[in-house]
Amino acid sequence: MKIISTKTEILNSSLKFNEDNTVVTFQANCYLAVEGNPYADLVTPKTVFNLTCNVSEIADIQAIAESQVNNYITTNYPEIERI
Repeated sequence: MKIISTKTEILNSSLKFNEDNTVVTFQANCYLAVEGNPYADLVTPKTVFNLTCNVSEIADIQAIAESQVNNYITTNYPEIERI
C-alpha cells in the first residue's frame, strides 16, 4: 500500500521571507490517498509545514512544493506490503 498526495495547494498567507529575502518558507495543503484507490472521496486532508523555496526560483514554487510534499509523504508514510 502506497500513500500519495494529490491537489497540493500553497497557502499564500503562510509565505515568510528570510531577512535577506533570498528564501521563502511556506505551508501547503494536500490530500493523502492510497494509490489505486477507486474511491476518490476517501482522502485525508493534510497541511505540510516548513517548505522552502529560493526566491530566485519563485516562478517554480508550485513544482517545488509538490516535490517537497511528495518527499514528506515518502518519508513519513513509507510504502507497506499488503498482507
